[in-house]
This record gives sequence, C-alpha cells and structure tokens, in this order.
Amino acid sequence: MSMKSIKGAIGEHKVIVQLLEDGYQVAVAVDPQCPFDLIAVDEEGDCRKFDVKTISRRKDRTKINRVLTPKQKKLGIELIEVG
Repeated sequence: MSMKSIKGAIGEHKVIVQLLEDGYQVAVAVDPQCPFDLIAVDEEGDCRKFDVKTISRRKDRTKINRVLTPKQKKLGIELIEVG
C-alpha cells in the first residue's frame, strides 16, 4: 500500500470517527469508482454523502484545491478535506 493510500485511509477514518461522535450511522463505499466515500444517516433517517480528500500541498506549500465533479454535484455529495 502506498503512502498516499495510507494517508487517504487515515483521513476517511478520521471523518468516520467524527460523524459517529456527532450521532450518525456511517456506511463506507466498497466500489473504488463510487462517486462518494461515505454515507452518514442521522436519527431521522436523513442521508448525507461525502467524498473525503486529504489536504495536499505543492512543493511551494500552496494548497491543492479540490472540487467535486459535475456528477458529484448532481448527486448532492459533500466534499470534506482532512489534514
């Protein structure tokens, strides 16, 4: 497993922990081509879909901007960036 994959997995798990602490039930996507990484469901049954990205920086330390794809926007997916 590459360091990039490890950082991504750690980031996803950080978000999972926070969502669980906030009272959500969380499901993880198993398809690597899925447009979202996580689904969180609150007590009322409302669902939120998340794409989790680890914050990355260029060599000059400027942050790389991440954006949702048009498909992700259409599906109402939320982008979460973790450090």
